[in-house]
Amino acid sequence: MERHLLAQQTHNLAQRLHPSDSVYKQWIFRYTFLELEKDLGEDGDITSETLFPDAVETEAFVISKSSGVMAGLAEIHYFLVASDPVFKPRVGGFAIDFLKKDGDKVHEGDIILRLKGNIQDVLKVERVALNLLQRMSGVATVTKKYVDLLEKIGSNVLLTPTRKTLFGLLDKRAVVLGGGGTHRLSLSDAVLVKDTHLALLKHDIAYILKMCANHPGRFLEIEVETLEDALEAAKSFSRLHVPGGLTVPGVIMFDNMKPSSIRESIAAIAALGLASERLLYEASGGIRFDNLEFYAQSGVDILSVGEITHSAQSLDFSLKIAETT
Repeated sequence: MERHLLAQQTHNLAQRLHPSDSVYKQWIFRYTFLELEKDLGEDGDITSETLFPDAVETEAFVISKSSGVMAGLAEIHYFLVASDPVFKPRVGGFAIDFLKKDGDKVHEGDIILRLKGNIQDVLKVERVALNLLQRMSGVATVTKKYVDLLEKIGSNVLLTPTRKTLFGLLDKRAVVLGGGGTHRLSLSDAVLVKDTHLALLKHDIAYILKMCANHPGRFLEIEVETLEDALEAAKSFSRLHVPGGLTVPGVIMFDNMKPSSIRESIAAIAALGLASERLLYEASGGIRFDNLEFYAQSGVDILSVGEITHSAQSLDFSLKIAETT
């Protein structure tokens, strides 16, 4: 199997980031229902309840005020329409007509969705719903910018987020909608030996990887910061990838290394006959849009970039009330 296809298998769990997945539902719940509960407090939206004491049906529209990639609509549908009624006593009942789909390009002035419901309910969910759409669409938009550059230079490197997320798995789904992968969804997905683990175990790479070989998860990955450590990791994986040994791919993550150093390390691994179709390379740390091309051309299969989640600018949306009846 080609390495870029293997990277898609190991570092892209897009199929699990959907409201039909029980774990993903918990993340939606956290950033919708729980956020609404905190926002309403004990006494609810006292402004809207005072100004609109009667149950007046209304129609509202979510409108884009900027251009980018749409994300968060499946989560909004689950929150306002499709979730278990036991979760929704304070949410209200809604009908939604979506005029855009997740992953669509949107432009300033585009109507994203039409929402019908009691005016009190519409007003009380407004901020929670917009916060989610703005955040997820912002992450999807910046991801698409990175992915477009990779495609422009002809690279099939997989772009993934790190664990530096604000909205957890919702951020990871937003990255997917922008064209990226997921990396790990949780600490239970795969073994990733980081510098902290290495320091605690006296930096004995061979010993550490042998310890982890029996509990690899989907892949077994280790951070390296030098050519010497990269070679030691490659040698260890070569010893483990034997009949009856490690059955999942090994991954060497070049952490905070310059593209030239990464290229040198990969060449040295190949020169020693240690490269294989079961060994993947990843770069992480200090990767930005302005140096993305250099990292993509260093020979790695995966680029994990914290900037696409921890520094993403939200897309701007607004909710407009059309009329009351």
